[in-house]
Amino acid sequence: MNELLVAGDPDVASPFPPPVPHVLTRLAHGPRVIGELRGCEDGPLLICVGGLHGNEPAGVLALDRLLRRLATAPRAGLRGRMVAMVGNRRALAVGRRFLHHDLNRFWNEERAARLRQRAEPLEAEADELRDLDREIERLLKEAAGRRVYFLDLHTTSGHGPAFANLDDTLPNRRFALEFPVPLVVGIEEELAGTLANFLCGRGVTTVGFESGQHQEREAVDRAEAAVWIALEASGVLARGSRPEVAAARRTLTENRGALPHVVEVLYRHAIRPGDQFKMLPGFRNFQPIKAGQPLARDHRGLIVAHHDGCLLMPLYQEQGEDGFFVARRVRPMWLKLSEALRRLKLERYLHVLPGVRPNPALAESFTIDRRWARWYALEIFHLVGFRRYDEVGRYLVMARRTHDR
Repeated sequence: MNELLVAGDPDVASPFPPPVPHVLTRLAHGPRVIGELRGCEDGPLLICVGGLHGNEPAGVLALDRLLRRLATAPRAGLRGRMVAMVGNRRALAVGRRFLHHDLNRFWNEERAARLRQRAEPLEAEADELRDLDREIERLLKEAAGRRVYFLDLHTTSGHGPAFANLDDTLPNRRFALEFPVPLVVGIEEELAGTLANFLCGRGVTTVGFESGQHQEREAVDRAEAAVWIALEASGVLARGSRPEVAAARRTLTENRGALPHVVEVLYRHAIRPGDQFKMLPGFRNFQPIKAGQPLARDHRGLIVAHHDGCLLMPLYQEQGEDGFFVARRVRPMWLKLSEALRRLKLERYLHVLPGVRPNPALAESFTIDRRWARWYALEIFHLVGFRRYDEVGRYLVMARRTHDR
């Protein structure tokens, strides 16, 4: 079990007392659904999940705390429904990221459909996925015809400010822009099998939120701030109906400081079994780095940055498949241009570009020969709503993001 959360900065006092171990024990061994809020009238559904990784308790603690605060509050301004759930309960109970498989790299339609048909006990993460999927399926059926939002609460092993990440569809982007934190786009192209991507493919509006370092007390505060904002941004709370939302925006704005509003992932350093990867000490999220700068070591020797940019999610924990990410700043004008191009449906004309042809094996996708399309391959396709689907030699397959409008 995780020990008490400790403050990430000893000079900054948290207004909340540290959680005690019995709270995590109760949440890890309790029901999948921590609790829910229901308004007086029909409205959207907001699903919040914390603890998909068992060594990240802040999101679960934040959800429990918010629900307790609202347990006796009047329901004025509340419409629709918010449901809070625990992700990987077995891993949370022992404070490990996962037991057999990373639950947030384990989601796909084929596996979920197969597990829905099985009733017997399964390996830890398969059992967790089946149970969590059943709860989500039930909620989606009950919310038929209503807008559904998903907030995925995480923390990182490295220190640094809170940030959000998203599969860059226009609905996801509008939701994510409500959070006054740096937004990370492009990370979903590097990570397969996340719950957020699984739900996004089913038409759910999704955002992932990283609230700080795993054991920071302030990470719980920032995760709770994110839930307050999500309640209002989703429409479950009426705009301006709760003062806690304004306070939450101030908390996250102060935490962001002068960091860029949007960054795009350029590179992921993947870790394979036996690599003996070890991050060099002292790196933080959004720390500026230069090409050639030493970042880590493995059994092959020193690992250096291939790009100028900023560092994301340096790995300072035993488990994990991602050593670090490198990102670059995106100017806000590109977001506005991207939205305009998508609304004009300019993807209809992509086939006329040199080196680009429709991919007959996959609907709404193109194969790009980068001998001819090197300079615009990713940039133009990202602008008009496509993501990298596959890469074989000089050929790049770009597929249209689903539910992009």
